[in-house]
Amino acid sequence: MPAIALGTVQFGLDYGLTNSSGQLSDREAQRILQVAQEAGIVWLDTAAAYGNAEERLGQLLGGDKHFSLCSKTLPTPQGQSVLASAQRSLDLSLTRLRRDHVDALLIHAVGDLLGAEGDRLWQWMASARQQGMAHSIGVSVYDEAEIDAVLERASPDWIQLPCSVLDQRLVTTGVLERLAVRGIRLQARSLLLQGVVNVAPDKLPQPLMALHEPLSKLRRAADQHGVSAIDMALAWAAAQPIELAVLGVTTADELLQCVEAFQRRVELDWSAFACDDPAALDPRKWPKGMRPA
Repeated sequence: MPAIALGTVQFGLDYGLTNSSGQLSDREAQRILQVAQEAGIVWLDTAAAYGNAEERLGQLLGGDKHFSLCSKTLPTPQGQSVLASAQRSLDLSLTRLRRDHVDALLIHAVGDLLGAEGDRLWQWMASARQQGMAHSIGVSVYDEAEIDAVLERASPDWIQLPCSVLDQRLVTTGVLERLAVRGIRLQARSLLLQGVVNVAPDKLPQPLMALHEPLSKLRRAADQHGVSAIDMALAWAAAQPIELAVLGVTTADELLQCVEAFQRRVELDWSAFACDDPAALDPRKWPKGMRPA
C-alpha cells in the first residue's frame, strides 16, 4: 500500500482550484506538520518553484530531521545554462531547508533533461547522489511520452507523475505497472485533481465540463457506499502500484480526512469514473484563476 507524502505547494503559494484560503498561515502550516507527524507521515514534497515553501519549511521544522524531504530543481530560465541553474537551485534549496541533503531530488522541468544539456545534467544529478547531497534522484513528468523519453536518457530512482480516479491514462496503458516492475519508485500527484473530486458536478467551471459525467458517477457510487468522493479517490490511489501518494491540503482537518480516507477499502470497477479529455485533466491547460461556479 502506498504511503502518504504531504505536498507543500500551499506552504508557499496560493494554489489549487478549490483553495479558498490562499497561502497557509504559519499557525495552520505548523498544525498540518504536527498532524502529519502524529499520523506517521514521513515524506514532505516540495520544490524550489513553490514560492517560499522551502524557506518556510526550514523555519517551521527548525532542523528537525523527522521528515524525509523531496525537492525539485528550479526550471531553467530561458537563455541560461541548465547545469548551472540546477547547481544553484540545489544549493539554495539546502540553505532554505536548513539541511545538508535532500532525501530525493527531482528534475522539475523534464525539458531540462531532454534538451541539449540533458546528459550533463543527469551526470550532475548522479554526482549529487554520490556526494550525499541527494540520497536518491529522479524526474517529474506529465505523460507517457515524457516517461519514454526520460527512460531513453536516464535511470531514475523516482518518477513523479499525475494520476487520479478521474485520470487513469497511465494505469489503463500499463505504464504504472511497467515502471514498478522495473524497480522505479513512483510518486503520484494530482490524486484529487486540485480538489475537483470534491466539487459538485454542476459547479464545475465550463472548461472542465468533460468531468461532469465521470464525477457524477463517482459521487453516486460514494453515496451508495456511504463514503465521500475523497474517500473514493484515495481508495483508488491506495490500490495503485505507487510508493508515495502526494497530497496537498489547506487545513489540518483536511489532512486528517485524507489520512482516514486512505485506510478505507472500496472494491469497484474504477474504469467507470475515468475521463479521456486531456484538456480537462491537465491543470497546465486550465484558464488562470479558474474557480468552481
